[in-house]
Amino acid sequence: MENKKLTRKQAIIRRRIFILLCVVILALAAVLIGFIVSAVLKGGDSDKDNASSVLSSSAESSTVESSNTDSSSKENSSSDDTVSVDSTMQSIYDEYNLDPEYTNLLLVNGENPLPQDFDYEGNLSIIEDKYLCGSRNRMNSDVLPYITAMVEQAWEDGVELYILSPYRSYGTQQTLFENEVQKWIKTGMDRTSAENKAATVVARPGTSEHHTGLAADFNSVEDSFEQTEMFAWLKENAEDYGFIMRYSAEKQSITCVIHESWHWRFVGINAAKEINASGMCLEEYVEYISE
Repeated sequence: MENKKLTRKQAIIRRRIFILLCVVILALAAVLIGFIVSAVLKGGDSDKDNASSVLSSSAESSTVESSNTDSSSKENSSSDDTVSVDSTMQSIYDEYNLDPEYTNLLLVNGENPLPQDFDYEGNLSIIEDKYLCGSRNRMNSDVLPYITAMVEQAWEDGVELYILSPYRSYGTQQTLFENEVQKWIKTGMDRTSAENKAATVVARPGTSEHHTGLAADFNSVEDSFEQTEMFAWLKENAEDYGFIMRYSAEKQSITCVIHESWHWRFVGINAAKEINASGMCLEEYVEYISE
């Protein structure tokens, strides 16, 4: 009987211990699960924050880089456009040894004839035949590189520009002028009137720019020259080589010479650009810079 009681008491104790252990295990399991869940939730939020931060940083970086790239691209594009034009002309200037600062503003006209002691042939050089379409072949030595560079570049652009009449001697000009005078005399004019009329077309000997070797007629001394691609090219590009169209209808009251689209005068690269930009003729420009 006593053994049965003892056995029952031991069974009750074991059951209580077992229950207690189960409670403890469940409690530990609950704590562990709670810790794990908390860790997972915190970790997720942290990952999200990190991911968001990374994405935001990446986006900002991408935006900045894109902006910088666009800005740099625009600057480089603009710079390249400017450099390409300057470098092209500079390479031509270097090749032909052209100086944009060099000028020659010698003014020769009816009111400013060349002096009696002017050395007509003291500074002339021969122009290569390939540049010519006439028999006259001399040019001022300092200007020769500028006119040959200009013709060469016109050829590069597919324009058949040629030099017709550069330097003329006093004797040649005298012959040309007399021929023009006789043409007007045949219409019934007296000698004085014929000379005055002729001087608007052919300069009197001693007053022609051709004497200086600084001017040249191109291709054809006809009004139709103004409708050619040669004239169009000269009008757009001649100033880059120091040449201006010397006589225009708008300035005839000042120059006293008719419109001549074929006659171009060297003044210098920078001077030509300034004259064209100002709308002045050479007479006006010389007066302007002397004030």
